[in-house]
Amino acid sequence: MTENPWYSQLREAWKPSHVRLLLIAESAPDDGGDPSNRRFFYSERLGHDNLFRGVVEAFYGATRDDLAKRGKRPWLERLRDDGFYMIDLVPHPVNASQAHLRRRRAEYVNDCVQRASELNPDGVIVVKKDLYPLLKDPIRAAGLTLLHDSGIAFPLGNTRGEFITGFNTARGRLQPSSGGPGD
Repeated sequence: MTENPWYSQLREAWKPSHVRLLLIAESAPDDGGDPSNRRFFYSERLGHDNLFRGVVEAFYGATRDDLAKRGKRPWLERLRDDGFYMIDLVPHPVNASQAHLRRRRAEYVNDCVQRASELNPDGVIVVKKDLYPLLKDPIRAAGLTLLHDSGIAFPLGNTRGEFITGFNTARGRLQPSSGGPGD
């Protein structure tokens, strides 16, 4: 199964010329056919986008007010220009799936690691604690630099601080940039 075309187009539009930091998340959200339910790379509306809010707060210290004033587009531009990119383990939404379907995420590990390898990132962060055990060994076996040694929480309201700390600790392990595009 492939990713929804609308999300592939959005993702590609925000891809940096050089991926410095690759974030691997679980899946794009189920939008239910309603664009207002689209998340990370959808620049037209902020919505209830916990991952986006967590990433820009970790990277730039952006507050909810900052996001409300400026919208998503300037932050997406900044993330892209700084070499940030995100892919998902599963190419179709699993956020609304039944538990037995979510457990099938392991079927997508090889494809995900292949896609990550093709991007040749300087470093990789896996978000969502239960994804880390699935991906850590295959990522390392592929010669990619995994920047953390344990799972990082998804940035929900009660775990946002934990996410920011884990994300920034991992990001701090990136080697200094060479000053090229996206660095």
